[in-house]
Amino acid sequence: MSQLGDRLLILLIAATGFAVLIAGWAGGLVEAEAPIGWEFALMGGLFLLLILVLIGFWMEFSLIDRDREQNQDRPN
Repeated sequence: MSQLGDRLLILLIAATGFAVLIAGWAGGLVEAEAPIGWEFALMGGLFLLLILVLIGFWMEFSLIDRDREQNQDRPN
C-alpha cells in the first residue's frame, strides 16, 4: 500500500472512532437534554468538531513528513 493509502486508512479509523464518540455519545446527550429547536444547531456543532479533529490529524501527518525530510537532509 502507498503512503497516501496508509494515511487514508488511518484517517478512516480515526474518523470512525471519533464519529462514534462525538455523534453517538455526545449526540445522544444533545438529543436528550437540548431544548426544542436547538438539536439541529448542536448536532451541527458536533459535526464541525469532528471535521476539525480530522483536519488536525491530516495536518499532523504533514508535520511529521516535514520533520522527517528535515532530519534526512541533516548530516550525521
